[in-house]
Amino acid sequence: MADNKSCKNDKAEMKESTAGRTDNLPAAEEPNVSIGQAAEPTNDYEKERDRLAPISKVRKESYLAKDVADLLIQQIGLELNNQYLYYNFGIWCDIQSLFGQAEYFYHRAREEHDHAQWIIDYLTQADFLFSIPGTDAHYIDIYKGKKELTTKDPHDEVLIREIETTRSINNIKAVTEETHDYITGHWLRQLLLEQAEEEELSHTALDIFDHTNDPLIVDKYFKDVVMAQLKAQKGK
Repeated sequence: MADNKSCKNDKAEMKESTAGRTDNLPAAEEPNVSIGQAAEPTNDYEKERDRLAPISKVRKESYLAKDVADLLIQQIGLELNNQYLYYNFGIWCDIQSLFGQAEYFYHRAREEHDHAQWIIDYLTQADFLFSIPGTDAHYIDIYKGKKELTTKDPHDEVLIREIETTRSINNIKAVTEETHDYITGHWLRQLLLEQAEEEELSHTALDIFDHTNDPLIVDKYFKDVVMAQLKAQKGK
């Protein structure tokens, strides 16, 4: 059984290990229909703050800053990739007769779908034409080179994914401030609060492994404790 200090060190190391995975966003030529690719800034944001400046064509089409919209579209792809990964973890648990954890991962997958839908709804509300980016759902290697998975492995990967997702959303929030897109910055508050809960849940899910690695005890914990709490929260 690991002590609390060791657990904190493990979590700190895990967070550090994700550095660089979301630091650099891919660049591409600006498409006719936005597909969430990074683009050169298209607005003169200082001029936008001038009440007497001419209104740009981009502004007439949507109140969204183009650079922010492209990052939001990328975020849709990230949420959907998480969704499919979590579904695959659920399937693996089902096959292993770990039904409590299977239900947990299916729940997490639906949450990721909901987050993607929130962003889609926001972009369409802003009359921003876009295409949903492709996902890697056609092939997801949940083993990552391992011959077998332990019961803990999927939970480790979920925590890493959620830390990356938090960083990505924080980056979008920073860009809304740079581009003076305060409407989107305010809207992101809902997603940021939800993401804080998701990351904390991922930490909590790993806590059981500090006490036992018995797969049946772990699964009973997810069924009787974790899922009961999630259902109670959803009922509020």
